[in-house]
Amino acid sequence: MSLIADGLAENPAVLRGDFERDGYAVVRGAVPATLCAAATAAFDREVRPDRGYFMRHQSGELERHVFTEHGFMKYPIMNVQDLSEARFRGFRTAALAALTHEGVQRAVAAILGEPAKLIHTMYFDGNQTTWAHRDGSYIDAQSGGMIGLWLALEDIHAGAGRFFVVRRSHRHEVMGEQGADPNGPEYKALMAKFVAEGPLEVVAPALRQGDLILWTSRTIHGSLPTTEPGYSRKSFTGHYVGASRDYGWQVETSSSERTMLVNGMPVVLHGQRNARNMIHARFTRPLRAALRTRAPWLRRLRHSLK
Repeated sequence: MSLIADGLAENPAVLRGDFERDGYAVVRGAVPATLCAAATAAFDREVRPDRGYFMRHQSGELERHVFTEHGFMKYPIMNVQDLSEARFRGFRTAALAALTHEGVQRAVAAILGEPAKLIHTMYFDGNQTTWAHRDGSYIDAQSGGMIGLWLALEDIHAGAGRFFVVRRSHRHEVMGEQGADPNGPEYKALMAKFVAEGPLEVVAPALRQGDLILWTSRTIHGSLPTTEPGYSRKSFTGHYVGASRDYGWQVETSSSERTMLVNGMPVVLHGQRNARNMIHARFTRPLRAALRTRAPWLRRLRHSLK
């Protein structure tokens, strides 16, 4: 298993060599436990009880919380840097402090060969069972080279739905993958079959509080199903590119150029895109649904217009 033990992360060549060979690497104890605990406490205090709308990774839409039977938020929040500073100051501050911590910056810069900027984030509480995928199918540095990072904010129990990677999949093609919609059922089925039946090793490292797993934009990864739903999997995901490089969406028409500086690291803000999605969620999507169902009020409106 590609593993960088305590202290070895100080040697950039060791980390970069493991990463390039296997498509991923693990760094132990990169972020202090106190900072991890501060982030989860702030989430429980400010975000969990809120009944507003949050951008979701699963749907790409603004939605309210959905909780599991054990009270964990099922669908992760996307781009915590765009949360309202007035309403979620403690959580937003702790989240960005963890994702731009010195230990994170050192590990990411060792792989990129330059300081990084943070372009995308997520917060997980429960497990949505993320499908197997390559990040580069959705977002990447414009010439490749984006890094994904998963930070364990607690000791992740084996039954909570651990993060997995397919070792060396960054150098392996999946037949039929090219041209498939990365959000569509064909892509998800192809990737699931490759993970289950393919020739490569699937690795789900045991991660403790403060540990990182990093992977390439071409490495196939996801989360295992939850087998013991009484356990949470509190964690952050961050995606990083070199500070000198641009990035682009494969599933969006435009990318944000607005940034803020946290611990000396540029963090990309997506608030304007979120606003467009909010309008779609609140108005456009309900209207289209009404048109499909031909609601009685809509028939009356059409009749009056005639």
